[in-house]
Amino acid sequence: MTMQETTRNTSPTVAVSTGDAKGYLEPAAGTAGHDHAEVHEPHMPAPSLSPIILGAGMTLAAFGVVLHPVMLILGVVGVLVGLGTWLYDEIVNASSVTSDHE
Repeated sequence: MTMQETTRNTSPTVAVSTGDAKGYLEPAAGTAGHDHAEVHEPHMPAPSLSPIILGAGMTLAAFGVVLHPVMLILGVVGVLVGLGTWLYDEIVNASSVTSDHE
């Protein structure tokens, strides 16, 4: 037996993308597919203004450090509101995802 024969890759074939719009992969020829497996759509979070509020608050806070303390206070309030709404959105999304799979 030569060195090339002992180091030959015997791993199964990798799934190949079909290029469909949803990005599903089909198993390559020769692999055992699970026809009975349920295909789940990827979870996408609901649109939210929280990142925009957080970004605006951080920008105001940064300008407030340089320009005026009132802007700094408004920026800190904006950051806290943005973080609070984002946290609330995540709690609502997490509870809705777990209740769907029960």
